[in-house]
Amino acid sequence: MKLEKFYSLVNTVVILMLLILPRMAESRISSSTKHLDRYLNLKFKEKKLKPSPQTQDEVFLRRVYLDLTGKIPTTDEILAFKNGGRNKRTRKISELLNSDAYLDYWSDIWTSWLIGQEQNNQRDIQEGLQTWVRAQLTNNTPYDEFVLRLINATGDTRQNGASYYIRHYNASPIDLTDHISRLFLGLPMHCVQCHDHKTEAWYQEDYYNMAAFLTNVKSKGIYQNDVNGNRRIVGYDIVDEHEGSISIPGESKHSQPILLDGTKYNGPQKKKREVLAKWITDKKNPYFSQAIVNRVWTQLMGKGFVEPLDGFGEENPPSHPKLLNWLAEDFRIHGYDMNYLMKTILNTDAYQRSSQTNKNNKNDEDFYSHAYLKPLTAKQFFNSMLQATGFERQQKRRNRGRLESMKRDYMRRFLYLLDNGEMEEIEAFNGTVPQALMMINGPLVNDSADHDERGSYLSYILKKKRTVADRVSEIYLTVLSRRPTTKEVRYFDQYIQKSLYRNKNLAYEDLYWSLLNSAEFSLNY
Repeated sequence: MKLEKFYSLVNTVVILMLLILPRMAESRISSSTKHLDRYLNLKFKEKKLKPSPQTQDEVFLRRVYLDLTGKIPTTDEILAFKNGGRNKRTRKISELLNSDAYLDYWSDIWTSWLIGQEQNNQRDIQEGLQTWVRAQLTNNTPYDEFVLRLINATGDTRQNGASYYIRHYNASPIDLTDHISRLFLGLPMHCVQCHDHKTEAWYQEDYYNMAAFLTNVKSKGIYQNDVNGNRRIVGYDIVDEHEGSISIPGESKHSQPILLDGTKYNGPQKKKREVLAKWITDKKNPYFSQAIVNRVWTQLMGKGFVEPLDGFGEENPPSHPKLLNWLAEDFRIHGYDMNYLMKTILNTDAYQRSSQTNKNNKNDEDFYSHAYLKPLTAKQFFNSMLQATGFERQQKRRNRGRLESMKRDYMRRFLYLLDNGEMEEIEAFNGTVPQALMMINGPLVNDSADHDERGSYLSYILKKKRTVADRVSEIYLTVLSRRPTTKEVRYFDQYIQKSLYRNKNLAYEDLYWSLLNSAEFSLNY
């Protein structure tokens, strides 16, 4: 009997903890969010700025969907959010951070940060690394552990997806040093390969001393015979060997493994990479937390504390050093929890402000008194266009089995034709919708605007809605994620009456494509 009471007590405690812990976590996020807003509110008073009000629900929803899933919401999602009740914004943020769409989109963002945009000859690396990154995001792996696993990655790339990171740079100490210092520390070390930095306290010697920690890592091909008996590479093995050295170009003396803080390493050669990784992710390393906080803040807010992202130093001082330091420390204290960091930022008044300025804050470019306009990235534009044109719905009817492969093929062609020759993701789509449709060999998408095409998205809307006002409202919700104003409905009503079209449905095609081709569609505001 006593044992039954004990188990009953344990069950009660477990249930209470399951109820209390999420509330405690939300409370911590709320506290951090309020602290962040208090800091900016004090700045508004100091600079005599009048902040813009909270943005409307429909605009917030579109913004957070673009930032977390890379595409605009559906009309059903917009209508459901309208009736979401209290705290619906906070709940929506949590919901999206646990969605497959978020995992897909942000694993793609992280893969681009790690190895650049997709190259046709490295598709296996891209897909292998992205699969690994997605698993880390699914488990919300602490950021310090995430980086440790990448830098220390060993073994068969087919078994350990993190090894694709090392493989992409061909285990080159120079290339790895360049990327590790830029992404994980935010330091402008690239030019130090060739000469001392002209404005920062980094010397060529520092660069090669850091590279010396990576000279033992090797990438070795794994071969197997194919069906015809020919030996082919099927993967790569990342290993640490006993020997490896590097020298400053033109010098015979080998560089010694010395950390950027001046600490010399004299231990086992095969442990060098592990030592470097531990120093980079060490809680005492000020650059580590600040670099990722600044990067995520920039991604969500449209403007960073430090710009460029890999420009930490005296030449580019933070616009808000105290806020950056506090946010980085708060991130560290909470276990490098990426979801916590994103919730902290997304729940702020700063993130949820309107982009519409007033006379007082229209010139503010530093204090986040209004939301900053962000052009859609090429991938956001592409995915939102597919959403707005009902591409997935249309193709599920035609060829459900090939839907995902078709989307990937179109995306590759789209990005290839927009390629600027750089490894980084193309930041914004600067073309027009007709160009975009032409780029992806348009009939599959173009058909969606044909009112007479069976199964087209516009045809679906015209059959679903019978009045002019309802049809216009549905088209606006589908394309711009908002309801039209009374003025916009009235204007279209006049347009359809005065048009010379015998078939008035053609006027809806004009509206549909004019909205897709509008500046409002191509901006995250």
